[in-house]
Amino acid sequence: MSQTASGLLLIASFLFCVPAHSAEGAKVGQRILMIEMTPAMCAIYPSRARMRQCLEGYSLTVAGLDLGYGDSCGRGGTPKLTPLQLRVVNRVMPDATVRNQAWRRYGACSPLRSSFYFRQIVTHASQLKLPRELNTGNSYTVSKSRFLRQLTRLNPGMQASGVDLICQDASRKQSVLTEIHICYEGSSFGRCPATIDNCGSNFIISGDR
Repeated sequence: MSQTASGLLLIASFLFCVPAHSAEGAKVGQRILMIEMTPAMCAIYPSRARMRQCLEGYSLTVAGLDLGYGDSCGRGGTPKLTPLQLRVVNRVMPDATVRNQAWRRYGACSPLRSSFYFRQIVTHASQLKLPRELNTGNSYTVSKSRFLRQLTRLNPGMQASGVDLICQDASRKQSVLTEIHICYEGSSFGRCPATIDNCGSNFIISGDR
């Protein structure tokens, strides 16, 4: 995405058998927005090949928003969204399996209705600005420190301690960025309560070409 783009909602063109990593430890009042690097996840996990985000060439998708309420309250079911809201949510979470799992794991235990939970996801995603390398469709090897500087410069108030970069080894043991977790205190950027942070000093941003 270009540095002047207004946020994740402008991306044009998850969890299936393999769950995403999750930075555990969010407490009520803290939030973690989990973003997946779609080309990398589609390449690493062939079971996702028929998912909409893989077929339609999405660069990024949202995997969920951890509100800190835990995931063992015994509630769940399918989130109830109006057709208009579903069209908006589809821009960042196009797969129904992802939406259902995010709601059951992170939203259902909170006091929020499903419509408001997904509204929070859209709000955070639409306000977030990301380095252009994530949305060009090309592959890059990037410096972790440079990437974090770009991210914090694009988003006033964000600190490097509020970002968790998650990588996996692909072919030739190269470290590939698969997820970005952005941490909040309420509606403002905050410090991540726990991190995986396994990308090393350099990693690959995988594109779809």
